Amino acid sequence: MGDAVASDVQALNLLKNRDTPPGTVNPAITLSALLQPGSDTSRFVSNNGAEFEAIIYDVLVGGVETANCHATDALNRDTHIELVLDATHIAPSQRIIAEVTPRWRAAMAASGVDWSTTALTALKGRRVRLRGWMLYDFEHAGESENTAPGRVGNWRASAWEIHPITALTVLPNAPLDATHWNDGHYVEDERE
Repeated sequence: MGDAVASDVQALNLLKNRDTPPGTVNPAITLSALLQPGSDTSRFVSNNGAEFEAIIYDVLVGGVETANCHATDALNRDTHIELVLDATHIAPSQRIIAEVTPRWRAAMAASGVDWSTTALTALKGRRVRLRGWMLYDFEHAGESENTAPGRVGNWRASAWEIHPITALTVLPNAPLDATHWNDGHYVEDERE
C-alpha cells in the first residue's frame, strides 16, 4: 500500500489505507479531546475508532504522497477536511484534520454516495458527525501546535487525525451562518 521506501512510512501508509471501518469507537475521543493543548504524541492509539461531531471549516485536495503512490490527479489523492469546534475556534492551530482516501471515495461511490473533493467542499460551514480511524501522522508533527508549540506556520492543532473517514453524516443544524462565508472561508463579522 503506497510506494514508501522507509519502513516507518510504509507502516504509516498501511494505516492510512485501511479499507474496513472500525468495529467500535473510543467514546473518550472527542473533538475537544483532540484539541487539548500539550504534547499528545501518545495521548491516543492508532487502533482506536473515533466518532464525534465537528464543523467543516475547509476542504482541500491532499498533497502528492507515498500513501497514494504519488498520484497527481485529485481522484486518486486524499481529501483533507479541516474541522473546528465552533466559530470562535477557527485559527489554523485550532483545526483537526480528517481525510477521505481514494479507497473510501470509491467504496462510497459504489454505494451511490459522492465523497469527491467537490462534493465535500459544498459542506463547508456544516456540522457533521464523522467516524473513522485514529491516526498519528508523524510526518506532520512539526506543523502541529501540540507537538511544535508556537511555531510560525503551524496549520493544525495536532498530528492526530481521523484517517480514513469511514462514515460522514451531515447534521441538520449549520451553526456557521452561510452569510459569513467568503470564497469558501469563514469571515468574522466585523460589526461591533
